[in-house]
Amino acid sequence: MKLYLGPVEISITQDSNIELDLFVSKYFINPILTPLLKFKSHYSVSKNFNHLSDFKLILDGISTDDTEMPYNWFILENRDQIAFKIEYFYDTQFKYITAVLNPKDSIFNVYLTPKSDISNIKADPLLHPLGSLLLVYLANLNGGFLIHASGIIDQNQGYIFSAVSGTGKSTMANIWNKAGADIVNDDRLWIQKINKIWYMMSTPMISYAQTPLITPIHKVFLIRQSPNNELQKIKGVNATMQVMSNCIQHFSTKQITNKHLDSILNFTSNTAIYDCGFKPDNEIIELIRITN
Repeated sequence: MKLYLGPVEISITQDSNIELDLFVSKYFINPILTPLLKFKSHYSVSKNFNHLSDFKLILDGISTDDTEMPYNWFILENRDQIAFKIEYFYDTQFKYITAVLNPKDSIFNVYLTPKSDISNIKADPLLHPLGSLLLVYLANLNGGFLIHASGIIDQNQGYIFSAVSGTGKSTMANIWNKAGADIVNDDRLWIQKINKIWYMMSTPMISYAQTPLITPIHKVFLIRQSPNNELQKIKGVNATMQVMSNCIQHFSTKQITNKHLDSILNFTSNTAIYDCGFKPDNEIIELIRITN
């Protein structure tokens, strides 16, 4: 099996007692652009995976609400290797998942630790939150980044609407969709520079399957709820910092962080960015369409 995540191709094999059941990955089996990196990955069952003694913990996500986030995740490092460990609270199949990303050798291996009474495993290869953690690093390896944003294609123009959760990314995408635009993604985008042009790409989502799309980016709108529809172009440090604050950046090593910052600086220096106050009506569509 092969999966295509943005410009990355992953060739996947698995143990005989693992069935890779595509759900969120369902439509990511064909490339939408020529792969820039190719990885090999093997999924295996490991009832006692404890080979992280040489790894150092660099970042963790500890749940404060086991209903909203029924797991803890950990990112560890050993020289050029990055490991992800996920500790599930209530999953019906897994106690733990451990994955090791080796960019130097283009290998990404996944070790599934099942509950004691589970003999056969069925799961999407990008099951949450493994897929979400992996995407951040794969984008970084290619000089791209992930951002909390919805993206649409309207009259051959690619628009990004970025904000923190709950501000209206999905609402904005739906307004445009009803007006005839195509939704690239309603929550998370992969931003990638290809042949000197910045593109947005859809990513596999947690709870639904979506056909992958890619389009050049023409404008970015940093949205906020407002009683009036209003736009103001912003530049420089202000634009860069606001875009960066909405990026997904689970990094702590200097090398990876510097690469991430360089990508965002290049993107914001070459893209029109606007502060956008909006209310959920069609007036915002006409206002954006006539914006220079």
